[in-house]
Amino acid sequence: MARHSSIIGGSNAGRLINCPASHATLLALPPAANISSEYADEGTAMHAVMDAVMLRRQATSCTPFRMHELAKLQIGSKHHDRVFTQEHYETMVGPAIALLIELEEAYGGDFVVYGVEQSVRFPGVAGAFGTIDLILKNSIYVLHVDWKFGSGVGVRAVYSDGEGAIVNPQLMFYLAAARATLRGLYARRQTAVAIIQPRGDEPRTHTVVDPKEIRWFVEDVQNAVTTAIGRDPPRKRGEWCRFAPCKSICPHWTGPLLELAVLKGQDVDKQDPNTYGEYLSRAKALVDSLVMLKSTIDEQMHTYLEQGGTIPGWRLKAKAKMRQWVDDATVDRELKALGFRESEIWQDKLVTFASADATAKRLGVTIPEALRKAPPSTETTLATTDDPAPVVEPAKLMDQFSASLKLLKGAQ
Repeated sequence: MARHSSIIGGSNAGRLINCPASHATLLALPPAANISSEYADEGTAMHAVMDAVMLRRQATSCTPFRMHELAKLQIGSKHHDRVFTQEHYETMVGPAIALLIELEEAYGGDFVVYGVEQSVRFPGVAGAFGTIDLILKNSIYVLHVDWKFGSGVGVRAVYSDGEGAIVNPQLMFYLAAARATLRGLYARRQTAVAIIQPRGDEPRTHTVVDPKEIRWFVEDVQNAVTTAIGRDPPRKRGEWCRFAPCKSICPHWTGPLLELAVLKGQDVDKQDPNTYGEYLSRAKALVDSLVMLKSTIDEQMHTYLEQGGTIPGWRLKAKAKMRQWVDDATVDRELKALGFRESEIWQDKLVTFASADATAKRLGVTIPEALRKAPPSTETTLATTDDPAPVVEPAKLMDQFSASLKLLKGAQ
């Protein structure tokens, strides 16, 4: 099999286009900096489950609704580095399948599986390949689906850059590569891309992509690769840096350390609302940058030490785990012997929101919002000025709390 390009791929396409210097910066890092994580490993395992389900769907030409049955058959089997459990099904795979069914219906239904983990070649860049999680087709559309199983930062198929709508660069990379590799598939069909992230804030996002956007993207990638391997490629910090390990040595990220030191050394008049507000705004931006930088440094330190490296002042220790009962039968027997009553050993409780939502999606029903109410709060939290949430005035907060409490009691 041909080796993938060391310069460009789906995961770093957006970063290379916006910051060509990131390629050289990554090359300056040791191999240990290119890390995996528990969340990435979990995502890989869930991808493997979805691959098994979709391959079975493709082989049997079953209806989309039977995918739930196919997924449940995987419970107890091992994928990647872990056993697939009922909880995995209820919180990730089951909701992902339900979202896929909705997506297919939104594009007219009657889809068949064309490719699972489909390898495709990007045009005009030697060794540049990509792998598409799922390709579906009907008589009108070719639908490209990317699974995301993280519960942290949400990933969208399309977003705004302040000037207009931008299709996710990773999806564009895969789409451009697919159209160049599987030309006959796209004859007389429109193309659409989608991200399904069952634990994200927006679990299903999708868009139709115009062919001219794909051509422009290919040109952008080819130009970015040429710039990246040239002399003094430009460097730019932005959202594309979020998952980039090169933050640990990038001057645009390490620079805030010096800026914060200078800022802390300045005399600030706390009685002057203008200067003090400006100080806090700048300090907050610098500290937030350092939090992201700390996460990257911590991950690279951990991986480096696990691979046998040494770091002055740091070492590894066993990670503490939460204690748990040995097994139900033994605990039940021993606690009863100590005088515990049945009700003091076993407690029933309602399922979690995530589990209930997964069941509702499988049944095709909607849980009434009245069943889930947020309690009134006297607390506040920080938000940027462009946040759509209502502005809270501290002086009025207690009045709002009292009114909300009355409404909540009245609904009981």
